[in-house]
Amino acid sequence: MGDNMDVSKKVVIVTGAGKGIGKAIALEFGKRGSFVIVAEIDSICGQEVCDEIIQNGGTAHFIETDVSSEQSIKDMITQTVQLYGKIDTLVNNAGITIFKPILECSVEDWDLVMNTDLKSVFLASKYAAIEMIKNNAGSIINIASNHVHATLTDSEMYAAAKSGVIGFTKGLALSLGHQGIRVNAVCPGFMDTYHYRNWRSQFEDQDFIQQEVDSLHATNRMGDPQEVANICIFLASGLANQMTGSSITLDGGLSTRLYHSKYA
Repeated sequence: MGDNMDVSKKVVIVTGAGKGIGKAIALEFGKRGSFVIVAEIDSICGQEVCDEIIQNGGTAHFIETDVSSEQSIKDMITQTVQLYGKIDTLVNNAGITIFKPILECSVEDWDLVMNTDLKSVFLASKYAAIEMIKNNAGSIINIASNHVHATLTDSEMYAAAKSGVIGFTKGLALSLGHQGIRVNAVCPGFMDTYHYRNWRSQFEDQDFIQQEVDSLHATNRMGDPQEVANICIFLASGLANQMTGSSITLDGGLSTRLYHSKYA
């Protein structure tokens, strides 16, 4: 790795790259000359992101991937290596949220969140690391959440899964450090994504809700997926050579707030 933000010709896998944060990450790596693997379960939006990278002059391949399936992950890694001969960066972005009162949550709900948000990170990291070790280099970037610092009602499963991602990140950084592999996490807060807009649409006065959400932030606005993509470029680059086992919170100061009322 060099000493700058150059990620050109790096082979980069982004899971859940079809929408939202994952899409922004994939597009940014594509713009910067990386060879991008769009690993996405939805073949329509996955192929669209792949096509957009190519139309912008980049290089990308779409590989339909169910991140909760070990075989699907193994197949995606195998195809990536067949295409490019190596893996430089893995961005474990795929995830879901189920906001539901715990007394109404089923084992199936729990398994779905854990398999998508946590088991997927284990599986993709394991099989990507096997390839990274061959070159004694690599960067694994796990997209967690500011829910690891402070959470909300009806969010227990999501907070548990994302907290698990942070613990996994720290352990993996120690285990793989001597093989030249760095492992870090990014913890976004409210982001202007289709998930967020979906949530906001359930309210009658969406403008009021938006103002309320923005006012919670020290920066007086919610985040943009592009800002997460920028952090991922940094973590994949030579500028982050000494950075491993870390988590970067990107939430406009939201999780630093002790409480919120009309007085503070």
